[in-house]
Amino acid sequence: MAEGFATLSQTFQHQARKYGDRAFLKQKRDGAWRDFSWIEIEREASLLRAGLIRDGIKAGDRVGILADNSPEWVIADHAILGLGGVVVPLYTTSSVDETRHIINDSGARALFVNGEDMARKVLGMGSSIPGVERIVAMHPGAAARDKGFGTAPVVPVKAAMGETVAPIYEGKRDDLATLIYTSGTTGASKGVMLTHGNLLSNCEDSLESLGLTDTDMTLSILPVAHSFERTAGHYAVMMGGGTIAYAEGLAQVASNLQDVKPTILLVVPRLLEAIYARVTRTVQTGSPMRRRLFNMAMATGRRAAEYRNRGERVPAALAARMAIFRKLVFHRITEIFGGRIRSVISGGAPLPTEIDWFFLSAEVPLVEGYGLTEAAPVVSVNPRRFNKVGTVGYHLRHVEAKTAPDGELMLKGPNIMKGYWGREQDTREALDSDGWLHTGDIAQIDSDGYIKITDRKKEIIVLSGGKNVSPANLENRMASDPYIAQACVIGDRRKHLSALLVPNIENLQAFLKEKGLQGKPVAELINSPDLRAFYHARLRDFNKTLSDVEAIVAFTLVASPFTQDNGELTPTLKLRRKMVQEHYRDQINAMYRD
Repeated sequence: MAEGFATLSQTFQHQARKYGDRAFLKQKRDGAWRDFSWIEIEREASLLRAGLIRDGIKAGDRVGILADNSPEWVIADHAILGLGGVVVPLYTTSSVDETRHIINDSGARALFVNGEDMARKVLGMGSSIPGVERIVAMHPGAAARDKGFGTAPVVPVKAAMGETVAPIYEGKRDDLATLIYTSGTTGASKGVMLTHGNLLSNCEDSLESLGLTDTDMTLSILPVAHSFERTAGHYAVMMGGGTIAYAEGLAQVASNLQDVKPTILLVVPRLLEAIYARVTRTVQTGSPMRRRLFNMAMATGRRAAEYRNRGERVPAALAARMAIFRKLVFHRITEIFGGRIRSVISGGAPLPTEIDWFFLSAEVPLVEGYGLTEAAPVVSVNPRRFNKVGTVGYHLRHVEAKTAPDGELMLKGPNIMKGYWGREQDTREALDSDGWLHTGDIAQIDSDGYIKITDRKKEIIVLSGGKNVSPANLENRMASDPYIAQACVIGDRRKHLSALLVPNIENLQAFLKEKGLQGKPVAELINSPDLRAFYHARLRDFNKTLSDVEAIVAFTLVASPFTQDNGELTPTLKLRRKMVQEHYRDQINAMYRD
């Protein structure tokens, strides 16, 4: 493990020279997986760094990267970091307005793009990004383009490279490494200032927590522009000497898992929810005998998982039953992950406890963690032994955690951001005079130091009767229902709660066939009395587990999923509640008419 260096660039250079021709990155191209060695990536980054320096990019300058996960992303990243520049990652799925905002707010002087569609996206902004002096196109066949009316010139990456390699900038741990813009669930996104030291300390602690080594292989599914993937899925793997394979896309994740057979996997709950829904749907459509066998296996697996989570040995009789169910049932689920997985880490959003127990019962080594961009980002993670389901684990070694009198989680440590770029007031609100980061998350810390996140401070619904309710908690629980794809809870300053529900049409096929509704458009289905009665019954059962103030009194089925494209999800798949409520204002008002 590479430790003791002042910058990410020094760390990478050390690792590249240590591992040389070994595979660092893997990507499928023209139907075959291709290896990219450590030394190959390091040399390309060095040549590109030389070209950037030649063209006037200097330490402290901001440079954006608009590209999907690829070796080219990594080369650009290390080229910029190596000259002391500040990397500004941009989501390829963000809207033009959001991308423009980040480019202008950060003051990016140059942009790296990979793909003609990304190049067109930037060129289409024309004179609205006046600070951009050049666009470096990293994709094969990219053509040079002279500076046009209101647009920067486009330079193919080979032309942007120098003729000889450039040495890395000898920086300090306190030097700014990147600006990562927050999701902007409640307003315009803000640039989180993270230093080399912030990221290195977080990687060091994450490596210790995960036990990641140079024998590990990861499949990179989340965008590397995401702080979780960037730190834990890239820099930490780099420091540990592991290998990163890039998934081709969400639709190919299942086949890529079989190809790569990763040992470590970083995921968000949505992926696990999709696997859970697929498995349960298969079971439900099977024979009664298969359903009974599956249910017996899961009940047995749950008892075994409870022993494992307490760090205790599974009793012999229970272990013998597990050996039988492992061959008959569990191997079909563990094989989904490739068969070599030793740790699946879920982060980025709350993991429903039902889904957590499902995978643990099937012997998938799943743990939940927690983080936020302002903390570089990993804060806590459950250990494999002493895993407490329903919590996000114990904080990393160099992170301090406590709760304020109102329950807000507060953090301190070498991983905490310097502040928000150009936003002194926002920085003062987030970081107090003693250096504690106010996360905006409401949490409980138990006697063992395990953290449980209960809500977002600013998203708590206050009913007109004065009662406080956690919408995220309810949405999380509803989304674990196999027939509910997404949920948005409404009710702030209202007399009771209501919900917008996106049906899981795929899981409803048997019901729709029974009612003669199969094949009808979703826009027509959501108005079906039969379907409404179906969801009314499910919500009635759901409400039995809740207090009166938490009960969902009314609901509306909506035809279109909440997505990034319609502005209702952030790039990290968090709900933009205000945007959803704006889009469905009429339907929401209708639910509150007596």
